[in-house]
Amino acid sequence: MSSAAHTTTQFPTRAVHDRSAGRLTVVVDALPASIDDITVTASSRRIYLRIEHEDTTFERAVSPPVRLEEFTDDREAVYNNGVLTVTVGTERRLRR
Repeated sequence: MSSAAHTTTQFPTRAVHDRSAGRLTVVVDALPASIDDITVTASSRRIYLRIEHEDTTFERAVSPPVRLEEFTDDREAVYNNGVLTVTVGTERRLRR
């Protein structure tokens, strides 16, 4: 029997927006993935998470929680003991 890659939602994810501090924190239970299995990218409109472990791929895109906000350049991603924590600043989007 051959194995095929598949997409999963097996990695529990939670996003918390602290509006008063202007920060969005996304936490992913990424076990059993290692740091080499994880890709995090961020732009002003989206955080993109990808975990590729063995034959499983997990993908999730997170947008600012408030439609009129965007992400700032204040960004941090930490992987510790199987937990991926991504924190990104948020601010009100300027009209352009």
